[in-house]
Amino acid sequence: MKYFTDELWCGINSESEKERESASDKWEINLEEYCNIFENVKKLLPKKFLKIYMDQEGFHDYNLKNFEIIHGENGYKDPVSVSIVISNKEHTWNIIYNKIKKIAINYEQEFDIYERKRRKYRGFDDYGYDEFFQIDEKTLSHEILFASGATILVHFEKISIVEIKN
Repeated sequence: MKYFTDELWCGINSESEKERESASDKWEINLEEYCNIFENVKKLLPKKFLKIYMDQEGFHDYNLKNFEIIHGENGYKDPVSVSIVISNKEHTWNIIYNKIKKIAINYEQEFDIYERKRRKYRGFDDYGYDEFFQIDEKTLSHEILFASGATILVHFEKISIVEIKN
């Protein structure tokens, strides 16, 4: 993540008022810079995906239900695709990335510091923030930051979305 980093997100939620103010000021600067970039990138996203993404406020506070790397038959061009299933109380969405150029997952199991009395692990936790960038004429990047600090990065040429009925 370039603009909405885990460190900055932690700073916004710090117990230190000075750290919160500093992080908040930096967040506003980064938000403005990223919004300018996203104005160009969103023109490259499919209209259906973009409408749902905007209507669902970037999937903020959704929960990750499933992350799957799907490997098609060897010998075919672009045999790898990625499926991410996310959900809130009202909707479940399956985001599908095709023509994958890169996949990176950063996850470390972390004990939930807010639940000291019980052993509770957060997993990926809530879908927090994400960033889309253009890599080249055909390839886009989507990186998702979760509340645990975990990230998923996918470079792709095609993205689609389907609602899963509960």
